[in-house]
Amino acid sequence: MSLNKKIVSGSFWSLIGSSGYQLSGLVIFIILSRILSPIDFGTAALAIVFVELTNVLVRFGLEQVIIRTIEVEEDFVQNNVFVATLLIGIVTSITFILTAPYIESFFSAPGLAISLQILSVVPVMQGLTTAPNGILKRNFKFKALAVRLLISSIIAGLVAIYLAYNGFGFYSLVVQKIISISLELFLVWKSIKWRPVIKLPYGHIISILRQGQPIVLSALIGQGIFRFVELIIGYFLGVAALGSFKIAGKLLDVIVQFTIKPIVDVSFSAFSKLQDNPYKLEACFVQFITTTGLFALPIFAGGYIIGSDMVYLIFGDKWAESGLIFSILCLTGLSASFNYFFAPLCHSTHNSHIPFRLRIFEFIAVVFLVSIFSQYSIYHVAFSNVVTTSLITITMAIIIKYKFKFSLNSIVKALLPSIISSLAMLLGLYLILNLFLQNSLPIEKIIYSIAVGCVIYSAVYRLLFPKHSSEMLSNIRNLIQKKK
Repeated sequence: MSLNKKIVSGSFWSLIGSSGYQLSGLVIFIILSRILSPIDFGTAALAIVFVELTNVLVRFGLEQVIIRTIEVEEDFVQNNVFVATLLIGIVTSITFILTAPYIESFFSAPGLAISLQILSVVPVMQGLTTAPNGILKRNFKFKALAVRLLISSIIAGLVAIYLAYNGFGFYSLVVQKIISISLELFLVWKSIKWRPVIKLPYGHIISILRQGQPIVLSALIGQGIFRFVELIIGYFLGVAALGSFKIAGKLLDVIVQFTIKPIVDVSFSAFSKLQDNPYKLEACFVQFITTTGLFALPIFAGGYIIGSDMVYLIFGDKWAESGLIFSILCLTGLSASFNYFFAPLCHSTHNSHIPFRLRIFEFIAVVFLVSIFSQYSIYHVAFSNVVTTSLITITMAIIIKYKFKFSLNSIVKALLPSIISSLAMLLGLYLILNLFLQNSLPIEKIIYSIAVGCVIYSAVYRLLFPKHSSEMLSNIRNLIQKKK
């Protein structure tokens, strides 16, 4: 199969898996939010923050190392990755068990210690999934990844609903996490034929860890940016405020998973194949962000306008605070359509030190700003996130211009139709909602906004940018033909 067909197939199955995961996850999340309280969500979120941070540490960037490994070294690298991540997972799990009581005391969050101790099995399972995940992604086997993601999320979600309905509170969310990763572990190993040979060659493992070091440090700081925000919120504003922030973050993540993540999942593999051809690499990068912007930007713009009504309608009035937080976070939409492809571009071209250094700067800035603004309100925290994200986007653009020699004019020109059309849609929806629908019910505002927004966006795009519109339609037809 040619690289283009692999990219198309990979994007398709990544989209299927991500869409199914997000749809089923959103339905389950809505049901759980109706049963559980903000304190339940906040307590579970605080425990899962540590799991997500250790997930990056356990995998140690070695999934990406497997993806970019040449064929003759596959078995050697895979065996060493398996052993290394398993050992890190075991050490991390033991650390969870020993430090849990002290973490609970620090955050003054009853139930946090037992939650962390229950979740201590997760790092070992995360380590065991690293090698097979890398193998599947290197071979563009995104169908297998999509199937296991969907199955595990649905089963785990149904169990969590049952537990929540029967009064288990935040423990239902903890158990959901464990069941989900357990099923993923079983299904991902079932999808590959390769089996590891357990050896402990100290020198080889150290060599593998050195390859993953810049990737894991960059990813760890990247995860730390989000997770430390949650830790700071939990410490200064309490678990209830953290619960509201998590609801808003979940909705934002749904948008990202539907519009950005499926393409990002394939981008690393695609960039790796083109790393020796700078012209094709630039064209591929521009195509990725253009396709992403076409769908993501109008959705983020719409979320900014009707975010509060949408949260009220879906989750209920007890989550009203989350609605305004979500609207504020949607302002990061333009940055998100660009930022998510920066790290894959750097890692695939063996420039992992660049996102690592940038992440350090971002981490310091975010922790500093959030620590200050969390003294005021959760809304100030959301605004500080928007400001930091915008500054990082500017920095990334400068690096792409001078390090990779990409044309910023070409990138801006490619994104301009989606940006202008989204702004026109934003203005149109604002006027309609304030002039004609101000006293309407939330469901009416949402239905009218979606219908009118689609009309405005597509009309402006087609009228002002007919050439781009024709090219996009042609690309979509080609994709459909290739799938057939």
